[in-house]
Amino acid sequence: MPQLSRTLASALFIFSILLSAPASAGNQALMELLKALQENGTIDANTYQLVKRVAEQESNAAISATTTQINAQVEKTVAEKVVKNGKGNSNVTVNTKGKFTVKTDDGDFKFRLGGRIQTDAASYAEDGLRQNDGTELRRVRLFAQGTLWHDWNYKLQYDFTGSGINGLQDAYIDYSGFKPVSIRVGHFKEPFGLQNITSSKYVAFTERALISAFSPGRNIGVQLGSHGKNWSLKAGLFGQGRDGAVADNDEGMGVSARGTFSPKLAETTRLHLGAAISYRNTGSIDKVRFRERPESHVTNQRLVDTGSINADDFTRFGLEAALISGPFSLESEYNYLDLNRVNNAMPDLGFSGYYVQGSWFITGESIPYNAEKGTFGKPHLNSIVGKGGMGAWQLALRFSSLDLTDADINGGEEQNLTIGLNWYTTPNIRLSANYVNVLNINGGPAAGDEPDAFQVRAQVEF
Repeated sequence: MPQLSRTLASALFIFSILLSAPASAGNQALMELLKALQENGTIDANTYQLVKRVAEQESNAAISATTTQINAQVEKTVAEKVVKNGKGNSNVTVNTKGKFTVKTDDGDFKFRLGGRIQTDAASYAEDGLRQNDGTELRRVRLFAQGTLWHDWNYKLQYDFTGSGINGLQDAYIDYSGFKPVSIRVGHFKEPFGLQNITSSKYVAFTERALISAFSPGRNIGVQLGSHGKNWSLKAGLFGQGRDGAVADNDEGMGVSARGTFSPKLAETTRLHLGAAISYRNTGSIDKVRFRERPESHVTNQRLVDTGSINADDFTRFGLEAALISGPFSLESEYNYLDLNRVNNAMPDLGFSGYYVQGSWFITGESIPYNAEKGTFGKPHLNSIVGKGGMGAWQLALRFSSLDLTDADINGGEEQNLTIGLNWYTTPNIRLSANYVNVLNINGGPAAGDEPDAFQVRAQVEF
Protein backbone atom coordinates (compact mmCIF):
# COMPACT_ATOMS: atom_id res chain seq x y z
CA MET A 1 0.00 0.00 0.00
CA PRO A 2 2.71 2.56 0.80
CA GLN A 3 4.48 1.54 -2.40
CA LEU A 4 1.26 2.09 -4.42
CA SER A 5 0.78 5.49 -2.81
CA ARG A 6 4.31 6.50 -3.70
CA THR A 7 3.80 5.29 -7.29
CA LEU A 8 0.54 7.25 -7.68
CA ALA A 9 2.08 10.33 -6.13
CA SER A 10 5.04 10.11 -8.46
CA ALA A 11 2.77 9.65 -11.49
CA LEU A 12 0.58 12.63 -10.51
CA PHE A 13 3.67 14.74 -9.96
CA ILE A 14 5.00 13.83 -13.40
CA PHE A 15 1.58 14.47 -14.98
CA SER A 16 1.47 17.95 -13.44
CA ILE A 17 4.90 18.74 -14.83
CA LEU A 18 3.92 17.30 -18.21
CA LEU A 19 0.76 19.44 -18.52
CA SER A 20 2.58 22.64 -17.60
CA ALA A 21 5.67 22.05 -19.74
CA PRO A 22 6.34 23.56 -23.18
CA ALA A 23 5.04 21.42 -26.02
CA SER A 24 8.20 20.04 -27.69
CA ALA A 25 11.48 20.63 -25.84
CA GLY A 26 9.80 20.17 -22.41
CA ASN A 27 8.34 16.76 -23.37
CA GLN A 28 11.74 15.54 -24.63
CA ALA A 29 13.29 16.38 -21.25
CA LEU A 30 10.45 14.55 -19.47
CA MET A 31 11.10 11.42 -21.49
CA GLU A 32 14.67 11.42 -20.23
CA LEU A 33 13.44 11.98 -16.68
CA LEU A 34 10.94 9.10 -16.90
CA LYS A 35 13.66 6.76 -18.11
CA ALA A 36 15.94 7.71 -15.19
CA LEU A 37 13.12 7.29 -12.63
CA GLN A 38 12.27 3.87 -13.98
CA GLU A 39 15.92 2.76 -13.91
CA ASN A 40 16.50 3.83 -10.29
CA GLY A 41 13.26 2.19 -9.16
CA THR A 42 11.32 5.31 -8.27
CA ILE A 43 8.56 4.21 -10.63
CA ASP A 44 7.82 0.79 -11.94
CA ALA A 45 7.69 -0.32 -15.58
CA ASN A 46 3.87 0.01 -15.84
CA THR A 47 3.91 3.61 -14.58
CA TYR A 48 6.76 4.41 -16.98
CA GLN A 49 4.82 3.10 -20.00
CA LEU A 50 1.61 4.89 -18.93
CA VAL A 51 3.27 8.30 -18.54
CA LYS A 52 5.29 7.79 -21.72
CA ARG A 53 2.14 7.19 -23.77
CA VAL A 54 0.49 10.31 -22.35
CA ALA A 55 3.61 12.39 -23.07
CA GLU A 56 3.75 11.19 -26.66
CA GLN A 57 0.03 11.90 -27.19
CA GLU A 58 0.41 15.34 -25.66
CA SER A 59 3.42 16.02 -27.89
CA ASN A 60 1.52 15.02 -31.04
CA ALA A 61 -1.44 17.18 -30.05
CA ALA A 62 0.86 20.12 -29.40
CA ILE A 63 2.55 19.67 -32.77
CA SER A 64 -0.85 19.50 -34.49
CA ALA A 65 -2.07 22.62 -32.70
CA THR A 66 1.12 24.47 -33.52
CA THR A 67 0.87 23.44 -37.18
CA THR A 68 -2.73 24.68 -37.30
CA GLN A 69 -1.68 28.02 -35.83
CA ILE A 70 1.16 28.37 -38.33
CA ASN A 71 -1.11 27.55 -41.29
CA ALA A 72 -3.69 30.09 -40.12
CA GLN A 73 -1.04 32.77 -39.78
CA VAL A 74 0.37 31.97 -43.25
CA GLU A 75 -3.10 32.17 -44.81
CA LYS A 76 -3.75 35.49 -43.09
CA THR A 77 -0.40 36.88 -44.27
CA VAL A 78 -0.95 35.73 -47.85
CA ALA A 79 -4.45 37.25 -47.91
CA GLU A 80 -3.09 40.55 -46.64
CA LYS A 81 -0.37 40.51 -49.28
CA VAL A 82 -2.90 39.84 -52.04
CA VAL A 83 -5.10 42.82 -51.15
CA LYS A 84 -2.38 45.22 -50.01
CA ASN A 85 -1.10 47.81 -52.50
CA GLY A 86 1.04 50.14 -50.48
CA LYS A 87 -1.87 52.31 -49.26
CA GLY A 88 -3.59 49.91 -46.90
CA ASN A 89 -6.11 47.17 -47.44
CA SER A 90 -7.89 47.25 -50.83
CA ASN A 91 -11.06 45.24 -50.46
CA VAL A 92 -13.20 44.78 -53.56
CA THR A 93 -16.72 46.24 -53.57
CA VAL A 94 -19.39 45.13 -56.05
CA ASN A 95 -22.43 47.38 -56.60
CA THR A 96 -25.46 46.33 -58.65
CA LYS A 97 -27.90 49.03 -57.54
CA GLY A 98 -28.98 50.62 -60.81
CA LYS A 99 -25.60 49.92 -62.42
CA PHE A 100 -22.90 47.28 -62.28
CA THR A 101 -19.60 48.46 -60.82
CA VAL A 102 -16.62 46.74 -59.25
CA LYS A 103 -13.95 48.74 -57.44
CA THR A 104 -11.20 48.52 -54.87
CA ASP A 105 -11.41 50.67 -51.74
CA ASP A 106 -8.17 52.49 -52.55
CA GLY A 107 -9.59 53.65 -55.91
CA ASP A 108 -6.75 52.15 -57.93
CA PHE A 109 -9.04 49.83 -59.88
CA LYS A 110 -12.61 50.31 -61.08
CA PHE A 111 -14.79 48.57 -63.63
CA ARG A 112 -18.20 49.59 -64.92
CA LEU A 113 -20.32 47.66 -67.39
CA GLY A 114 -23.42 49.34 -68.78
CA GLY A 115 -25.45 50.36 -71.78
CA ARG A 116 -28.70 51.74 -73.12
CA ILE A 117 -31.59 50.65 -75.31
CA GLN A 118 -33.77 53.25 -77.04
CA THR A 119 -36.77 51.96 -78.99
CA ASP A 120 -38.70 54.49 -81.11
CA ALA A 121 -41.95 54.61 -83.04
CA ALA A 122 -43.12 57.55 -85.15
CA SER A 123 -46.10 58.58 -87.23
CA TYR A 124 -46.07 61.52 -89.65
CA ALA A 125 -48.75 63.85 -91.00
CA GLU A 126 -47.27 64.26 -94.46
CA ASP A 127 -47.55 67.52 -96.37
CA GLY A 128 -45.51 66.67 -99.45
CA LEU A 129 -42.63 64.20 -99.23
CA ARG A 130 -43.14 60.68 -97.89
CA GLN A 131 -41.93 60.48 -94.28
CA ASN A 132 -41.97 56.71 -93.61
CA ASP A 133 -44.08 55.87 -90.55
CA GLY A 134 -42.50 53.09 -88.56
CA THR A 135 -40.30 51.89 -85.74
CA GLU A 136 -36.60 51.57 -85.08
CA LEU A 137 -34.02 50.67 -82.49
CA ARG A 138 -32.48 54.12 -82.19
CA ARG A 139 -29.56 53.07 -80.02
CA VAL A 140 -28.51 49.71 -78.57
CA ARG A 141 -25.22 50.35 -76.83
CA LEU A 142 -22.98 48.38 -74.53
CA PHE A 143 -19.92 49.88 -72.87
CA ALA A 144 -17.12 48.99 -70.52
CA GLN A 145 -15.16 51.64 -68.69
CA GLY A 146 -12.89 51.74 -65.72
CA THR A 147 -9.71 52.79 -63.95
CA LEU A 148 -6.31 51.10 -63.99
CA TRP A 149 -3.72 52.06 -61.40
CA HIS A 150 -5.61 55.15 -60.24
CA ASP A 151 -4.51 57.62 -62.93
CA TRP A 152 -5.43 55.65 -66.07
CA ASN A 153 -9.02 55.48 -67.31
CA TYR A 154 -10.58 53.88 -70.35
CA LYS A 155 -13.90 53.47 -72.16
CA LEU A 156 -15.05 51.22 -74.98
CA GLN A 157 -18.60 51.62 -76.33
CA TYR A 158 -20.30 49.84 -79.22
CA ASP A 159 -23.68 50.55 -80.83
CA PHE A 160 -25.29 47.43 -82.27
CA THR A 161 -27.48 49.48 -84.60
CA GLY A 162 -24.32 49.93 -86.67
CA SER A 163 -22.25 47.20 -88.29
CA GLY A 164 -18.54 46.49 -88.12
CA ILE A 165 -16.40 49.55 -87.49
CA ASN A 166 -19.46 51.79 -87.96
CA GLY A 167 -20.88 50.59 -84.65
CA LEU A 168 -17.87 51.79 -82.69
CA GLN A 169 -18.61 54.85 -80.56
CA ASP A 170 -16.19 55.70 -77.75
CA ALA A 171 -12.79 54.00 -77.66
CA TYR A 172 -10.25 55.97 -75.64
CA ILE A 173 -7.88 56.13 -72.69
CA ASP A 174 -7.45 59.00 -70.22
CA TYR A 175 -4.49 59.94 -68.08
CA SER A 176 -5.15 62.16 -65.04
CA GLY A 177 -1.74 62.09 -63.36
CA PHE A 178 -0.94 65.67 -64.34
CA LYS A 179 -3.71 67.25 -62.27
CA PRO A 180 -5.47 69.54 -62.91
CA VAL A 181 -4.84 68.63 -66.58
CA SER A 182 -6.07 65.37 -68.10
CA ILE A 183 -5.11 63.80 -71.44
CA ARG A 184 -7.45 61.75 -73.63
CA VAL A 185 -6.40 59.73 -76.69
CA GLY A 186 -8.63 57.68 -78.96
CA HIS A 187 -12.04 57.94 -80.63
CA PHE A 188 -14.50 60.29 -78.89
CA LYS A 189 -16.65 63.40 -79.34
CA GLU A 190 -14.92 66.61 -80.23
CA PRO A 191 -15.59 69.30 -77.56
CA PHE A 192 -18.29 71.38 -79.20
CA GLY A 193 -21.83 72.31 -78.14
CA LEU A 194 -23.97 71.77 -75.05
CA GLN A 195 -26.56 69.44 -76.54
CA ASN A 196 -23.87 67.64 -78.55
CA ILE A 197 -21.77 66.80 -75.48
CA THR A 198 -24.77 65.99 -73.24
CA SER A 199 -25.63 62.29 -73.50
CA SER A 200 -28.65 61.31 -75.58
CA LYS A 201 -29.97 59.69 -72.39
CA TYR A 202 -30.36 63.09 -70.74
CA VAL A 203 -31.38 65.58 -73.43
CA ALA A 204 -34.93 66.82 -72.90
CA PHE A 205 -36.27 65.57 -76.25
CA THR A 206 -35.99 62.32 -78.19
CA GLU A 207 -33.76 64.06 -80.75
CA ARG A 208 -31.38 66.99 -80.52
CA ALA A 209 -32.26 70.32 -82.18
CA LEU A 210 -31.70 71.16 -85.84
CA ILE A 211 -28.22 72.62 -85.26
CA SER A 212 -26.97 69.03 -84.92
CA ALA A 213 -26.24 69.48 -88.63
CA PHE A 214 -23.11 71.38 -87.52
CA SER A 215 -21.95 69.02 -84.75
CA PRO A 216 -18.50 67.49 -85.40
CA GLY A 217 -19.37 64.21 -83.66
CA ARG A 218 -16.71 61.60 -82.83
CA ASN A 219 -13.27 61.47 -84.41
CA ILE A 220 -9.85 60.05 -83.58
CA GLY A 221 -7.73 62.55 -81.70
CA VAL A 222 -5.89 63.74 -78.62
CA GLN A 223 -7.43 66.17 -76.13
CA LEU A 224 -6.27 68.17 -73.13
CA GLY A 225 -8.81 69.08 -70.49
CA SER A 226 -9.07 70.80 -67.14
CA HIS A 227 -11.84 71.91 -64.82
CA GLY A 228 -12.61 73.61 -61.55
CA LYS A 229 -15.58 73.93 -59.23
CA ASN A 230 -17.60 75.95 -61.76
CA TRP A 231 -15.65 75.87 -65.03
CA SER A 232 -14.31 73.49 -67.66
CA LEU A 233 -11.96 73.78 -70.63
CA LYS A 234 -11.16 71.19 -73.30
CA ALA A 235 -9.19 71.42 -76.55
CA GLY A 236 -8.00 68.80 -78.98
CA LEU A 237 -6.48 67.87 -82.33
CA PHE A 238 -8.55 65.42 -84.38
CA GLY A 239 -8.26 63.32 -87.47
CA GLN A 240 -11.22 62.01 -89.39
CA GLY A 241 -13.76 59.35 -88.41
CA ARG A 242 -13.12 55.85 -87.09
CA ASP A 243 -10.92 54.57 -89.90
CA GLY A 244 -9.45 57.76 -91.38
CA ALA A 245 -9.62 58.84 -95.00
CA VAL A 246 -11.05 56.61 -97.73
CA ALA A 247 -9.25 55.30 -100.82
CA ASP A 248 -6.03 57.26 -101.45
CA ASN A 249 -7.26 60.59 -100.09
CA ASP A 250 -5.30 62.57 -97.52
CA GLU A 251 -7.14 62.68 -94.22
CA GLY A 252 -8.70 65.93 -93.07
CA MET A 253 -7.57 67.41 -89.75
CA GLY A 254 -9.37 69.56 -87.23
CA VAL A 255 -8.96 71.49 -83.99
CA SER A 256 -11.82 71.95 -81.50
CA ALA A 257 -12.07 73.74 -78.16
CA ARG A 258 -14.88 74.40 -75.67
CA GLY A 259 -15.00 76.36 -72.45
CA THR A 260 -17.79 76.67 -69.89
CA PHE A 261 -18.46 78.80 -66.82
CA SER A 262 -21.26 77.87 -64.43
CA PRO A 263 -21.62 79.97 -61.27
CA LYS A 264 -24.09 78.82 -58.65
CA LEU A 265 -26.43 81.75 -58.06
CA ALA A 266 -28.44 80.15 -55.24
CA GLU A 267 -28.92 76.77 -53.59
CA THR A 268 -31.08 75.49 -56.45
CA THR A 269 -30.11 77.97 -59.17
CA ARG A 270 -27.17 77.67 -61.54
CA LEU A 271 -26.16 79.63 -64.65
CA HIS A 272 -24.31 78.02 -67.55
CA LEU A 273 -22.34 79.97 -70.15
CA GLY A 274 -20.24 78.37 -72.85
CA ALA A 275 -18.38 79.00 -76.09
CA ALA A 276 -16.79 76.67 -78.62
CA ILE A 277 -14.82 76.82 -81.85
CA SER A 278 -13.98 74.04 -84.30
CA TYR A 279 -11.77 74.35 -87.39
CA ARG A 280 -11.40 71.59 -89.99
CA ASN A 281 -9.33 71.24 -93.13
CA THR A 282 -10.90 68.78 -95.58
CA GLY A 283 -7.58 67.30 -96.72
CA SER A 284 -7.72 66.06 -100.30
CA ILE A 285 -11.35 64.96 -100.01
CA ASP A 286 -12.54 68.55 -100.53
CA LYS A 287 -16.27 67.76 -100.39
CA VAL A 288 -18.59 68.46 -97.45
CA ARG A 289 -22.34 68.28 -96.94
CA PHE A 290 -24.70 69.62 -94.27
CA ARG A 291 -28.28 68.37 -93.84
CA GLU A 292 -30.70 67.38 -91.09
CA ARG A 293 -33.81 65.32 -90.35
CA PRO A 294 -36.90 67.13 -88.93
CA GLU A 295 -35.97 66.29 -85.28
CA SER A 296 -37.33 62.77 -85.73
CA HIS A 297 -35.02 59.92 -86.72
CA VAL A 298 -37.43 57.24 -87.94
CA THR A 299 -37.85 59.11 -91.21
CA ASN A 300 -34.98 59.23 -93.69
CA GLN A 301 -36.08 62.54 -95.21
CA ARG A 302 -33.89 65.62 -94.85
CA LEU A 303 -35.98 68.70 -95.42
CA VAL A 304 -32.90 70.95 -95.58
CA ASP A 305 -29.76 69.88 -97.44
CA THR A 306 -26.83 71.79 -98.95
CA GLY A 307 -25.81 68.96 -101.22
CA SER A 308 -22.10 68.34 -101.88
CA ILE A 309 -19.89 71.46 -101.66
CA ASN A 310 -16.25 71.72 -102.74
CA ALA A 311 -14.61 73.13 -99.61
CA ASP A 312 -11.02 73.74 -98.61
CA ASP A 313 -11.82 74.28 -94.92
CA PHE A 314 -14.55 75.50 -92.59
CA THR A 315 -14.89 76.84 -89.06
CA ARG A 316 -17.75 76.35 -86.61
CA PHE A 317 -18.55 78.85 -83.84
CA GLY A 318 -20.87 78.09 -80.94
CA LEU A 319 -22.41 80.03 -78.05
CA GLU A 320 -24.31 78.41 -75.16
CA ALA A 321 -26.46 79.64 -72.29
CA ALA A 322 -28.61 77.83 -69.76
CA LEU A 323 -30.30 78.52 -66.44
CA ILE A 324 -31.47 75.89 -63.96
CA SER A 325 -33.69 77.00 -61.11
CA GLY A 326 -35.31 74.22 -59.11
CA PRO A 327 -37.69 72.29 -61.41
CA PHE A 328 -37.38 74.88 -64.20
CA SER A 329 -34.69 75.22 -66.86
CA LEU A 330 -33.97 77.38 -69.89
CA GLU A 331 -31.41 76.51 -72.57
CA SER A 332 -30.23 78.04 -75.83
CA GLU A 333 -27.44 77.66 -78.38
CA TYR A 334 -26.36 79.54 -81.50
CA ASN A 335 -24.06 78.04 -84.16
CA TYR A 336 -22.44 79.70 -87.15
CA LEU A 337 -20.40 77.95 -89.85
CA ASP A 338 -17.98 79.78 -92.13
CA LEU A 339 -16.87 77.80 -95.20
CA ASN A 340 -14.01 78.52 -97.64
CA ARG A 341 -14.30 76.95 -101.06
CA VAL A 342 -11.58 75.24 -103.06
CA ASN A 343 -12.24 77.58 -105.99
CA ASN A 344 -11.30 81.06 -104.79
CA ALA A 345 -13.52 82.54 -107.47
CA MET A 346 -16.57 81.15 -105.70
CA PRO A 347 -17.97 83.12 -102.73
CA ASP A 348 -17.38 81.88 -99.21
CA LEU A 349 -20.46 80.54 -97.45
CA GLY A 350 -22.07 81.15 -94.07
CA PHE A 351 -24.72 78.91 -92.47
CA SER A 352 -26.33 79.29 -89.06
CA GLY A 353 -28.85 77.88 -86.62
CA TYR A 354 -30.15 78.19 -83.09
CA TYR A 355 -32.67 76.84 -80.61
CA VAL A 356 -34.39 78.01 -77.44
CA GLN A 357 -36.02 75.57 -75.06
CA GLY A 358 -37.54 75.36 -71.59
CA SER A 359 -38.56 72.51 -69.32
CA TRP A 360 -40.45 71.98 -66.07
CA PHE A 361 -40.50 69.01 -63.73
CA ILE A 362 -44.12 68.82 -62.61
CA THR A 363 -43.13 66.53 -59.74
CA GLY A 364 -40.49 68.91 -58.40
CA GLU A 365 -37.21 67.32 -59.50
CA SER A 366 -34.36 69.35 -60.98
CA ILE A 367 -31.92 68.80 -63.83
CA PRO A 368 -28.51 67.97 -62.35
CA TYR A 369 -25.47 69.77 -63.76
CA ASN A 370 -21.95 68.38 -64.19
CA ALA A 371 -19.50 71.30 -63.92
CA GLU A 372 -16.53 69.06 -64.83
CA LYS A 373 -18.06 68.27 -68.24
CA GLY A 374 -20.28 71.33 -68.64
CA THR A 375 -23.30 69.11 -69.34
CA PHE A 376 -26.63 68.04 -67.87
CA GLY A 377 -27.22 64.68 -66.21
CA LYS A 378 -29.88 62.30 -64.95
CA PRO A 379 -32.47 63.73 -62.51
CA HIS A 380 -32.67 62.36 -58.97
CA LEU A 381 -36.21 61.05 -58.59
CA ASN A 382 -38.37 61.94 -55.58
CA SER A 383 -40.29 58.67 -55.97
CA ILE A 384 -40.19 55.46 -58.00
CA VAL A 385 -42.99 53.63 -59.77
CA GLY A 386 -43.35 50.23 -58.12
CA LYS A 387 -42.10 51.60 -54.80
CA GLY A 388 -45.25 53.52 -53.97
CA GLY A 389 -44.42 56.58 -56.10
CA MET A 390 -45.30 58.09 -59.47
CA GLY A 391 -41.78 58.76 -60.76
CA ALA A 392 -40.78 62.09 -62.32
CA TRP A 393 -42.81 63.95 -64.97
CA GLN A 394 -41.22 66.60 -67.18
CA LEU A 395 -42.76 68.95 -69.75
CA ALA A 396 -40.53 70.58 -72.40
CA LEU A 397 -40.97 73.08 -75.24
CA ARG A 398 -38.44 73.97 -77.96
CA PHE A 399 -38.20 76.29 -80.95
CA SER A 400 -35.35 75.63 -83.38
CA SER A 401 -34.12 77.10 -86.66
CA LEU A 402 -31.56 76.08 -89.26
CA ASP A 403 -30.51 78.12 -92.30
CA LEU A 404 -28.50 76.29 -94.98
CA THR A 405 -28.98 78.84 -97.76
CA ASP A 406 -26.29 81.28 -98.82
CA ALA A 407 -25.03 82.67 -102.15
CA ASP A 408 -25.50 79.95 -104.80
CA ILE A 409 -26.25 77.18 -102.25
CA ASN A 410 -29.98 76.72 -101.75
CA GLY A 411 -30.07 74.26 -98.85
CA GLY A 412 -33.25 75.65 -97.36
CA GLU A 413 -34.29 77.18 -94.07
CA GLU A 414 -36.36 75.28 -91.48
CA GLN A 415 -38.14 76.24 -88.26
CA ASN A 416 -39.61 73.66 -85.87
CA LEU A 417 -41.72 73.74 -82.72
CA THR A 418 -41.43 70.66 -80.51
CA ILE A 419 -43.43 69.70 -77.42
CA GLY A 420 -42.11 66.92 -75.21
CA LEU A 421 -43.32 64.88 -72.24
CA ASN A 422 -40.95 62.65 -70.27
CA TRP A 423 -41.87 60.12 -67.60
CA TYR A 424 -38.97 58.79 -65.54
CA THR A 425 -40.61 55.73 -63.95
CA THR A 426 -37.38 54.69 -62.21
CA PRO A 427 -33.82 56.05 -62.26
CA ASN A 428 -33.13 53.67 -65.17
CA ILE A 429 -36.32 53.77 -67.24
CA ARG A 430 -37.67 56.73 -69.19
CA LEU A 431 -40.72 56.94 -71.45
CA SER A 432 -40.98 59.91 -73.83
CA ALA A 433 -43.47 61.41 -76.26
CA ASN A 434 -42.66 64.25 -78.71
CA TYR A 435 -44.82 66.22 -81.10
CA VAL A 436 -42.81 68.02 -83.80
CA ASN A 437 -44.49 70.69 -85.91
CA VAL A 438 -42.44 71.84 -88.91
CA LEU A 439 -43.54 75.47 -89.02
CA ASN A 440 -41.85 76.50 -92.24
CA ILE A 441 -39.51 75.29 -94.97
CA ASN A 442 -38.20 78.17 -97.05
CA GLY A 443 -36.31 77.05 -100.14
CA GLY A 444 -34.17 73.94 -100.47
CA PRO A 445 -35.16 70.44 -101.64
CA ALA A 446 -38.46 70.45 -99.69
CA ALA A 447 -39.61 74.07 -100.06
CA GLY A 448 -43.07 74.62 -98.58
CA ASP A 449 -43.28 71.15 -97.03
CA GLU A 450 -44.60 71.36 -93.46
CA PRO A 451 -45.12 67.86 -92.02
CA ASP A 452 -45.92 66.98 -88.41
CA ALA A 453 -44.39 64.12 -86.45
CA PHE A 454 -45.51 62.24 -83.36
CA GLN A 455 -42.77 60.11 -81.83
CA VAL A 456 -42.55 57.94 -78.71
CA ARG A 457 -39.56 56.28 -77.06
CA ALA A 458 -38.95 53.63 -74.43
CA GLN A 459 -35.49 53.93 -72.91
CA VAL A 460 -33.64 51.77 -70.40
CA GLU A 461 -30.10 52.43 -69.21
CA PHE A 462 -28.01 50.25 -66.97
